[in-house]
Amino acid sequence: MFSLSKLFLLLAAGFALVAADLSALDISEPQSASFWSCVASNYNKVVIRAYQQACGVGGEVDPNFVSSYNAAKKAGVAVVDAYMFPCTGTQSSGTCKSPSTQLNELLDVISDNKIDVEWLWFDVEPTSGACNAWNLSPTNNLALAKQWTQLLRNTELNWGIYGNGNQWTSMFPSRSSNIGSDLPLWAVQDDGKPGVSTVTTFMGGWTTAFAKQYNLDTTSCGGSVDLDSFKS
Repeated sequence: MFSLSKLFLLLAAGFALVAADLSALDISEPQSASFWSCVASNYNKVVIRAYQQACGVGGEVDPNFVSSYNAAKKAGVAVVDAYMFPCTGTQSSGTCKSPSTQLNELLDVISDNKIDVEWLWFDVEPTSGACNAWNLSPTNNLALAKQWTQLLRNTELNWGIYGNGNQWTSMFPSRSSNIGSDLPLWAVQDDGKPGVSTVTTFMGGWTTAFAKQYNLDTTSCGGSVDLDSFKS
């Protein structure tokens, strides 16, 4: 017979796994001083957008990146990561800068401003409208993504991939298309359940995740955020 004591032990073990994760949020907009104080008191990590598609100019460093990073550090946020949302599609005007140019623009700003992030994340998601991220053919998207991930490896920095398994086939030939499964996965699974171990949506050769985005487009600490769990 399965005893209540065994059930409590299993539940406790599950809660411990979630508790061991870092509570985190990610942002793409500038925030107030009170926001940063709240984040420092209630979260272990923040991920700040560092680079954006910038329709019409082919990609650019987010103009709020450095000030947001400085605000987070001043407030005492324990861990700061950054993410890169590159220009990868056909623009309504102009063309995307080359991957190496975009990457070097970001790395120069990080170096020039002495920014110390634990992880850098490469955002792979389709968009429509003026920017049209990953709107090339599936084969060309796959080749471009592999070009990017090789450039990321060459930096010898800690890079991971942000992606949603349910969007994979809208960009690449198949759900199993592998753009770089040797890099850690920040998985998008908008189910409201924190905990990296609760990720069940995989693609591209990944079978485990390093992080989970579990609540998109919400509000916390008075700001617009997404909620995440990260391995410690």
